[in-house]
Amino acid sequence: MLHAVFRFSILASLFLGQLANAQVAGSADGNWQRSVVDLGRAKLEIFQQGSGRPVLMHPSLGRPAQDFMQVGESVAAAGYRVVLVNPRGIGGSTGPMDNVNLQVLARDLWAVADSLQLDRVFIVGQNFGNRVSRAASWLQPQRVTGLVLMAAGGEIEPDRAVWEEFQKVFDPDLPQEQHLQAVADSFFSPGNDPSLWKDGWHGETAQKQMEAARQTDFEPIYLGGTAPGLVIQGLDDRIAPPQNAWNLVQRRPDTRLVAYPNMGHAMLPEQPQALANALIDFLDSVAAPDQ
Repeated sequence: MLHAVFRFSILASLFLGQLANAQVAGSADGNWQRSVVDLGRAKLEIFQQGSGRPVLMHPSLGRPAQDFMQVGESVAAAGYRVVLVNPRGIGGSTGPMDNVNLQVLARDLWAVADSLQLDRVFIVGQNFGNRVSRAASWLQPQRVTGLVLMAAGGEIEPDRAVWEEFQKVFDPDLPQEQHLQAVADSFFSPGNDPSLWKDGWHGETAQKQMEAARQTDFEPIYLGGTAPGLVIQGLDDRIAPPQNAWNLVQRRPDTRLVAYPNMGHAMLPEQPQALANALIDFLDSVAAPDQ
């Protein structure tokens, strides 16, 4: 096992196949192919683009898979099959959210992979998606080619004032101006445009996701399995403070760290090209299973 690799960089800077047990619903959002995978216990809306080694992406707390589309297009163009997964309760995805934990939601990712007949996959998760991704990688480590964690919180919590602003984001009764200010104050680096995430919030789902996290013993899944890893951290992230990333890469073997200035918890709309570059560099660096 390799020791943790520190690559601390301050930078200015997903073959469509036959879907088993899936209802194909046509294309949407440009070159993305939309499908609904029927798992029985749940139905998951997915978006695919590209060919090559598969990359599953899971979005942030209460956020849709479409958040990954800009980064995903770059990854697909670099030679990968990108699969964006909408979690239960968002978009066309449905399923019970009461009395579930992170492992239940992580099994949804593997059920999608199974329905697409994908044996080994890269897994990418942002914010809450990083928790689901760690659980998925912990459950079936032998199937994970590489693990990418963006805004990887879960250990060190934000301070009280930031947490209060964060909670306002999911208040459906908050006036638009105040909502946008709460988005800016909790998710975005100072000076970045919070209107990029003006819409797309699913407050009820976010509450259920947070409850799933509370019902999970996070310590066993903290490292997220044993696959090569990449942690991407925004230096202005107030929800997942940078110390979370530093601690994780120190404990997790074969894991590199990339950190960016002028980047907060939102990350994807703030610096999509920088994230795509870091992600592609990591994917390219991880040898295929037959190599």
